[in-house]
Amino acid sequence: MNPEPIGTDLEDDLLELVRRHEVFTVLANDPLEKPELASALDVSPATTHRILTSFRENDWIARTDGGYALTPLGERMGRAVRSYRSAVVEARRLTPLYDLLFAATLPVEVEPDVFADATVTTIDSHDPYRPLNRFIDLLGNTDSLRGIDTTSVAPTYVEDVHERIVDGMPVEIVFETPVIDRLATEYADLAEDAFDRENLTLWAIDDLPFGLALFDDRVGIGRYDDEVGFLSVFVDTDDDEAYAWGERVFEHYRSAATRVV
Repeated sequence: MNPEPIGTDLEDDLLELVRRHEVFTVLANDPLEKPELASALDVSPATTHRILTSFRENDWIARTDGGYALTPLGERMGRAVRSYRSAVVEARRLTPLYDLLFAATLPVEVEPDVFADATVTTIDSHDPYRPLNRFIDLLGNTDSLRGIDTTSVAPTYVEDVHERIVDGMPVEIVFETPVIDRLATEYADLAEDAFDRENLTLWAIDDLPFGLALFDDRVGIGRYDDEVGFLSVFVDTDDDEAYAWGERVFEHYRSAATRVV
């Protein structure tokens, strides 16, 4: 059996793989001569020489008639580093999701992997309403809405939500208690009209971990920024397991809440 890689050697390999990942990409299709490799990597001849020396010592490349080419080991290492980089990029993309899920004690456990294909919408410096617009877009394409929320929708969009309620869309929401009081006072006319409709049901509860929305075939979770007063991140997916988790979370808080409308 081959000996296991010595710790420092393995660490050196990992560092070299990540630092020089582009080499595997540019050599993936055709062999390249030293000047061609330097040009493709946009590095100096001296740096190219160091790369070639390191890769030959690790048996990741070999000299061929057409130039330097990846060995079978090099091809496998290239696939491994691409997979690693892809996983890191994906983990970073889902950072807002992790912040939401693990910032509070959840009544129903969830595997973050069920959100792997989620759409993550965050505030942009040029468009602070991106997450809210994502929610409104989904609202416009659903025939029902259930959920929990820590605040009401931004004033700009209250009429959009009211219009869907007037159209007869079934809406079931668990709000934190102060939110319902705020809706009834700040949007008195719209609230009175909506509260009288049989397709709207509201519950009140003291504390909620985040906002959660169940559309017809998507589940979304969101967080509000207390300083700016509107949605700062919204993560949504059509994954069946994620949706089932969302339903259990909704049912947990609904059963513990007091119906007010």
